Amino acid sequence: MFPQRKTAALALLIALFAAAAGAVSALRVPLFAVDALLVAAMVADALLLRGRRIAASREVASILSVGRKNAVVITLRNDSGRVLRGVVSDDPVSNSETTGLPAPFVLLPRATIAVRYELTPTRRGPRTFGAVAVRYGSPLGLMARQERIALPAQSDVYPDVHASRALELLRRQGRQDARLGSLRVRGGDTEFERLRPYQVGDEVRHIDWRSSARRDDPTVRQFQAESNQNVVFAIDVGRGMRGASHGLEQVDHALNAALLAADVAVRGGDKAGLLLFDDAPRKFLAPAAGRSGARRLARAAFDLEASVAATDYRAAMTFLASQVRVRSLFIVFTNLLEPRAAHELAAALRSLMPRHVPLCVLMRDTDVEALAVAPAERAVDLYVRAAAAEALAFRDSILRGLKQSGVLVLDENPRDITPGLVKRYLEVKARRLI
Repeated sequence: MFPQRKTAALALLIALFAAAAGAVSALRVPLFAVDALLVAAMVADALLLRGRRIAASREVASILSVGRKNAVVITLRNDSGRVLRGVVSDDPVSNSETTGLPAPFVLLPRATIAVRYELTPTRRGPRTFGAVAVRYGSPLGLMARQERIALPAQSDVYPDVHASRALELLRRQGRQDARLGSLRVRGGDTEFERLRPYQVGDEVRHIDWRSSARRDDPTVRQFQAESNQNVVFAIDVGRGMRGASHGLEQVDHALNAALLAADVAVRGGDKAGLLLFDDAPRKFLAPAAGRSGARRLARAAFDLEASVAATDYRAAMTFLASQVRVRSLFIVFTNLLEPRAAHELAAALRSLMPRHVPLCVLMRDTDVEALAVAPAERAVDLYVRAAAAEALAFRDSILRGLKQSGVLVLDENPRDITPGLVKRYLEVKARRLI
């Protein structure tokens, strides 16, 4: 039981009355009567609150997406014969933020309502839900009762699984761009797909003259990109990937991009594989086709945490080349903290060529970029800007070195890494590099 604000207000008035009674003795008897009346009312109100009046249930998905608002619904049922007004809250969930709690409610007699709030996990892994707490007022409004209803449940926080729907639109946009000539993902001249009407920009050599004569309309042969090729996502889980950006660790941004690009790849008929590595290869999944292959990657990495170990690129790429013999696209996600690591990465990626096609994915440090252009209000700010500019220049030199050695490079803001990677994958397919 808890006293309400009305009780505190009445107690304050009685305190003022008591101060007056100290000066006027005739007010002491009425003061005692008022005190007794307030105590009696509080006791009666508390007695009226005895017994549970509310039942609750919780609806939450078994799989949640990291960094995304996930809906949680709490259903309350009033088992009493009077109106209940109060607030409902849920036990905190580790490494998560909530929006919409505590939530107010008004429950009519024998009625049921649904209260919705949003849960935003900041890290992947299993999450446990506890009890729901409901607090509502008494008939006189002097006391409040709080009930805790145990509703144990567990959900697994995965990379952003819902974004695959948006990526399907991106994939379709990529195919539309191909028809317009800006991104030809339809492949070469060997795998026939279908006949379609001629469009401005189509090559004359692709015109099917017999079909054009039958239809009395120019018709071209459309070819599909070669399928059943290997795409392996190698994700660095060393200490360089522990930094955070936009509320997520860099390893989370990498996983989101890798799993969603894998979904696009398997939908296009390719095989998707996964390698997790730091100072040694940690987990490897051989390339597999089909939607089950993409789901297998998500299950293998949903509870992954970046370590504090220094990354050994040479060991990881040597292991990968020994496991995947067929020419493949190796997409390597990493972050560089020092020149030595940059040289080792460049040497390791060059060792994969020409048998394989390496694509290095680096994520920009938006905080450092902001420091490099921030206004200098104090003398120390000039040193900060100089240090940030030096870090960015070092990064640019790394990118130039990788590109000069023939390695494909994708350098994007962490928020843009997923669509950028999908477009680069489609470009690689269009250019028939694998």
